[in-house]
Amino acid sequence: MKSRIIVSTFVCLFAIVSLLGSCSKYGGEWVAKIDSDTITIDELNTFYYAQQKSLYNLPKEKIDELAADPAQVAKNPTLNKQEFLEQLIRQRLVYKKAMSDGTGKDDEVEALMQMAKEAVVVGFYVREKFKNEIEPTAEEVENIYRQQGARFKGVPADQAEMYIKQQLQQQKLQIKIRDMVEALRDEKGIKKNTEFLKKEQHKAEKKTEAPAAK
Repeated sequence: MKSRIIVSTFVCLFAIVSLLGSCSKYGGEWVAKIDSDTITIDELNTFYYAQQKSLYNLPKEKIDELAADPAQVAKNPTLNKQEFLEQLIRQRLVYKKAMSDGTGKDDEVEALMQMAKEAVVVGFYVREKFKNEIEPTAEEVENIYRQQGARFKGVPADQAEMYIKQQLQQQKLQIKIRDMVEALRDEKGIKKNTEFLKKEQHKAEKKTEAPAAK
């Protein structure tokens, strides 16, 4: 669980830094400087809460509660703002080096950045749009806890409840997304050039075929 959270944190942080880079719009006291680039407390807080909310799907107040719980910080060290800032600095150091070396102009990088941007926007949009519709009821949480009691043996009740809520929220959100996509398909109309794609795939397959033995 801890390793998954750390990996998810790194990936999400990479996407945020890649999309936003150095943001001069933030005010407040500075908390770190990288040459001429200054990270302010407002910028740190904006990145921090955006990151943690994307991981936990919880409001700011609940994130603060998690950050005050040593057990939760042990699972996700970036709940500690000092650790989050250190990761942000590391990420930005490499990001700036990569951009100065011209990596940002690579077609594949631009494609990945566009995909990351779309994923971040979609994720934020659906969470905000459906946040009041995916909240699990106390009965739903209790049912899961009873059904999977052995799974939570030795786990504090509040942690088990939070985990179950997150899983139920994710399940409900996926259903909402599926229904929304189907509705949008009907509304917008989708056409795919299937025959052309088949030909392109066939060409690629022929190129990879091993030469016939003589």
